[in-house]
Amino acid sequence: MTETMLAAYFTEDNSPLEIRETAIPQPGKGEVLVKMESCGVCHTDVHFWKGEDELPRPKPAILGHEGVGSIVAVGDGVELTAGERVGVGFVYSACGNCRECRKGLETYCQNSQATGVHVDGCFAQYIVAPADWVTHIPGELSSEEACPLLCAGVTAFSAVRKANIEPGSVVVIFGLGGLGQYAIQFAKLFGAKVIGIDLDPKKLETAKRLGAHAAYAPGEEAEKAIHELGGADALLSFAPSPQVFRNMFTLAAPTARFIQVALPNNPFTFKAAELIDLGITIIGSADGTRLERDQVMQLAKDGLVHSNVETMEFSNINEAFRRLDAGEADGRLVVQF
Repeated sequence: MTETMLAAYFTEDNSPLEIRETAIPQPGKGEVLVKMESCGVCHTDVHFWKGEDELPRPKPAILGHEGVGSIVAVGDGVELTAGERVGVGFVYSACGNCRECRKGLETYCQNSQATGVHVDGCFAQYIVAPADWVTHIPGELSSEEACPLLCAGVTAFSAVRKANIEPGSVVVIFGLGGLGQYAIQFAKLFGAKVIGIDLDPKKLETAKRLGAHAAYAPGEEAEKAIHELGGADALLSFAPSPQVFRNMFTLAAPTARFIQVALPNNPFTFKAAELIDLGITIIGSADGTRLERDQVMQLAKDGLVHSNVETMEFSNINEAFRRLDAGEADGRLVVQF
């Protein structure tokens, strides 16, 4: 194995990532070295790149947290072996001892670290990761289709689980990009009647192909159709617009649950009476646990959820960022090494 690798460095807000040669990291105790095969590009990466979120460490830095590859070296105390294919997701590690970790809510550990955020991420040919936190990738899945499941897929799955969907529930999903497309499939598995909302006609067709009962652009037609069904029992927002939050109140049935995943730049506004009169519950949802990652991989292995993926060469990573930022990606973009 060579001693150097290529990695895409985030150097300045809104500036192209710089692909540089750098030293390959070495695994320490409890760690594995993974040679990347594919890595998904996530909106979280774009938020940091645009300066909408402040990276909690100095630049230059390596982003990326939907990586799949093969283990090539292990540190002391690791039972995994070279050649195993694993994924490195958004949550890089958690303390394991706090109340949230002990309750199985490790995603909300206040001492957790995020891949590509607190530590260097997967936009590199190699990455070191804690062995306890990598995810086994079933042989039935290609690396490129498994990549987005590690963040987009598990984030959508966790959000749908928090919605407490029952068979026959009316579920409205705002934003039909990669996460929204996963959410449609998961909500269907819970027995929901799913309505998709998006401005892009192509994504509306994709939603219906994935099993949505109907899909509409925002407006009176969607509002009428949802009210004819009795209103929405659960509403999930994957669209980064504050207006979506306002639209939720218009479409909600009594005791509906709002699941907020997207990160609009502007604050939300609502009156207390709007929550109280309908008994609305608002839940924020971010990423998912290791168990949920495993569950998502099993669903994909069994053919119950599918990834809508477009691959690009790693050398074109800046074009992937541009397209994702411009809303030009129908599903998930994945760079291949």
